[in-house]
Amino acid sequence: MLPLGTQVLTVCLLLIGLIPYKMWTSSRGPSREVRWTVIGLWATALGYAGAVAYGFAFTAPVSVCGWGTLDNDFPLVRVTVDPFPPDVACHWSDSMSYGPSHPTALSSRLMWAGLAVTAVALSVVLLRRRSRASLAARAGAIWSPMVAVAIWVAGIDPALDLSRRDLNDQCLYAKTLPPETTLTRIEILDVDRTVFPPSITCTYPDGTTNLLADQWIALLLCAAVSAAFVGVVLHQVRQAGRPGRGGEQPTS
Repeated sequence: MLPLGTQVLTVCLLLIGLIPYKMWTSSRGPSREVRWTVIGLWATALGYAGAVAYGFAFTAPVSVCGWGTLDNDFPLVRVTVDPFPPDVACHWSDSMSYGPSHPTALSSRLMWAGLAVTAVALSVVLLRRRSRASLAARAGAIWSPMVAVAIWVAGIDPALDLSRRDLNDQCLYAKTLPPETTLTRIEILDVDRTVFPPSITCTYPDGTTNLLADQWIALLLCAAVSAAFVGVVLHQVRQAGRPGRGGEQPTS
């Protein structure tokens, strides 16, 4: 099957990449941070290529899905392909209940892992460079957006991809807290989701609940903290550049 073939190809390419990597490190002797940056970029590129089945997701998406079962009891209805974040969703005749399958999900996780490694390694490289701004201010300005991205990737995006049945289950679970309400009959009138601002709104006869309220607040806090640290960095750089404050004196 094509999904298995793309996974095997991805593993082979990862191993083949060790050859030029060893040659490069032996001849150049780069720092540890630079090495991890290169490893992260290579994993990101291969992860993305595998997540779109090396182009087959755009040219022959049906072949990427294959069969849902050996007997093809639940035939394929449609295929949706997202270029970024890369995702191939195979919608079967039973997807209304169990959700679509994602045959290239492992490669997509490899891409996100590579991006995380690259981001961390590059941030360390930037933090070790000489700068007029303090280390703490620069670290806050770099890491705050990265935390926001992690919140979106780990907490928001998976929730937005849930099937209708899974969303109903999450709405039921949210309504059964605290535990003394577990024996109460719960009726869900509607479930609405929006990408931005990210929200999954469960409507009950007695009100509504946003399942992504905490994640949205965390994103806003990250944005506020990032803006504050960027302001501190700009202020420190400006102050350091003034005459008499440690900056270079203007020449006449």
